[in-house]
Amino acid sequence: MEEKYLKSLIQKLNRNNNNELIHLRPLSSSVEFAKVWVNKPKLQKNISDINGPYNFYFIKNEDDIYVSNVLDMGSDLHWFVDKKFRRNGYLTKALREIILSHLFQDRNEQRITIDKSQIGEENSIASENVAVSLGFKKLNEKEFLLSGDNYCNDFYIDGINSFIPEEKIDELKNRIKYLAQSLKMIQSEVEMKLGLADYVEELEETVKTLNRHAIELKEIWFEQNPD
Repeated sequence: MEEKYLKSLIQKLNRNNNNELIHLRPLSSSVEFAKVWVNKPKLQKNISDINGPYNFYFIKNEDDIYVSNVLDMGSDLHWFVDKKFRRNGYLTKALREIILSHLFQDRNEQRITIDKSQIGEENSIASENVAVSLGFKKLNEKEFLLSGDNYCNDFYIDGINSFIPEEKIDELKNRIKYLAQSLKMIQSEVEMKLGLADYVEELEETVKTLNRHAIELKEIWFEQNPD
């Protein structure tokens, strides 16, 4: 992803304007794990799965301002620090204390690519300094590798639950019910025009599952918010 887009995500969070496209889960007071969508899903021709979600980490400073983010692409990491907050160690500290340990809970090693031709010499030198300080070993001119052995924790970093208002839960519940009704309409059309009894039965079970989830979501919310 381009630096412009990574910067725009930080700006949206600082303006408290994520448009429901950024779903955050705090891992610490300064680092939040996130699922980020490029756009809201909508009905259109040739719908693509590339819309998201993408795994991100967002980093805040001591004033609770978002200053940096890290895109987890699995085989690579792409990080960005707002120019106003560079050379303060926010990225390195977050990677060392939280992010890499969280990543290594489901992988044994992490590769990154630092390409001077794409990010420029100054950014390339800064990124390489961060990587080396974290223990990444240089494989060639562009690739670096870090083993997870140095970032194994005795505890699992699961994150911190956030409060969801009841009206928001009701909205999510209605969304699930909408999906169930939409699928029910598809099921009836397929049944009437194509038959396909076995397939129609599978759709019916999916509809029942969605309706059950709508009910369970509200029940779980009440369990977590008894008052």
